[in-house]
Amino acid sequence: MNRLKKFAENIFILSSASIFMKIVSVLFNAHVSKRIGADGMGLFSLIMSAYLFAVTLSTSGISLACMRLVSEELGVGNGRNAVIAMKKCLIYAISFGCSSALLLFLFSNTIAEKILCEPRCALSLRALSVSLPFIAISNVLGSYFSAVRRVYKSAAVNVFEQFVKIFITLSMLTLLSPKTIEDACLSLVIGTSASEGLSFSYLFILYVIDKRRHLPKSDTKKTEPLTKRMLSISLPIAFSQYLRSGLSTINHVLIPRGLKLHGADSSSALSVYGTIHGMVFPLILFPSALCTTFSSLIVPELSELAQTHGKTTGNHIKYIAKRSLKLGMLFSVFIAGIMITFANEFGTLLYKSAEASRYIRIFAILIPVMYIDTFVDGMLKGLGQQLASLRYNIIDSGTSIVLVLLLLPKYGADGYVFCVFATEILNTTLSLSRLIKTTGIRFNFFGYAAMPSVSAIGASAISVIISSALASSELGRLLIGIAAFTVLYIIFSDVFGYIKKDDKLWIKKIFTS
Repeated sequence: MNRLKKFAENIFILSSASIFMKIVSVLFNAHVSKRIGADGMGLFSLIMSAYLFAVTLSTSGISLACMRLVSEELGVGNGRNAVIAMKKCLIYAISFGCSSALLLFLFSNTIAEKILCEPRCALSLRALSVSLPFIAISNVLGSYFSAVRRVYKSAAVNVFEQFVKIFITLSMLTLLSPKTIEDACLSLVIGTSASEGLSFSYLFILYVIDKRRHLPKSDTKKTEPLTKRMLSISLPIAFSQYLRSGLSTINHVLIPRGLKLHGADSSSALSVYGTIHGMVFPLILFPSALCTTFSSLIVPELSELAQTHGKTTGNHIKYIAKRSLKLGMLFSVFIAGIMITFANEFGTLLYKSAEASRYIRIFAILIPVMYIDTFVDGMLKGLGQQLASLRYNIIDSGTSIVLVLLLLPKYGADGYVFCVFATEILNTTLSLSRLIKTTGIRFNFFGYAAMPSVSAIGASAISVIISSALASSELGRLLIGIAAFTVLYIIFSDVFGYIKKDDKLWIKKIFTS
């Protein structure tokens, strides 16, 4: 099969599954937020901030190491080495996964009381510790399927995991009828832990079958020792991720504290925090599943190209990078336009919250910056620039902490909005500059954003008129408005010349080759 077509098919499969799961997740979050309230979502988000640091410890950079090792070995015909690489990565994942689980279980009370300043988080953290070994191993298995370009298998597992989590969580909420937000959060995390264990079992069975059926047994070329290569990729990433994730956790802990210093009580602080991180961000980021899918799949593609040609400035790499950024901008401005235009409908229908609507409209302005950063991050990893990418993320997190400490006590939630804008723009600027330097491409962010923005403004104005004329209910206006916006945006982008003839030929090539 044509390589471009295979890459496009993998993007379609994985992104379709991811977007579907994100939609289900947003609807699920909307239901849960109505059950436990904004302050309950705030407590749950606080629990997850500490949990994500534990997940970082459990994976310790092995995902990218596995993907690169397997793709590089298969790229030179070393099937046996690819299998050996998988075994080493699995041993690594089991070691770090079990160690992090033990640490989280033993120190859950200390973390809850001393770091999160919320003793109610302790029981949930202990329940989540069980999932860490499964997450670590699943990361390796998922990276294998990305490396061999059979992502539909890991996509199927992800869909299975999502539905298992929702089923168990809703069952727990119904059966236990929790009276406190602490018990409600426990119901949520039990669903998470159980789904991780079951999805691991499914993924492992698929891996064993796939390995026997597809991996060649012979080697054609000698390469450097696998353990050394694995550790040279994973450990630097791991230590950088520890620092970044630790800073991110500190940042999340400081947000409710800063809001309290501004004058909010504990419940109000958790409510604002929960609205932004438990409601708004999941909504505006769910379409980024396409960006995340591209970011993960482009790693083995660029890694093989750079390995084969021995440089990162080849014409093929430049072509991929520039076209990816252009189409990424087209997509991200499209999503931003929809979120800004229909923020009121989203906030009311999903969360019955005017506050959520306000923050959706504000943070939607940042969508092109956030989404492009995801595209750039994947390309940097594929070109061996993962440490630079992590360095920029650390700078982002450190800057965020400083701004939170300075601005939240004085300006409250508005100070946090400024903090998010400043750090996201900083991170994307640094990453994009690195990509330009590494590949030698020319890319003007604002120049590429100008024409899609004009298309979005035109589509927004007309789609609002159409939706208001054809529908009276909010749901009707939202659905008709999104459909009208989509059609108009594509037409305007074509008419204004942003979608050029070679873009159309490239897309046609994907589906006809």
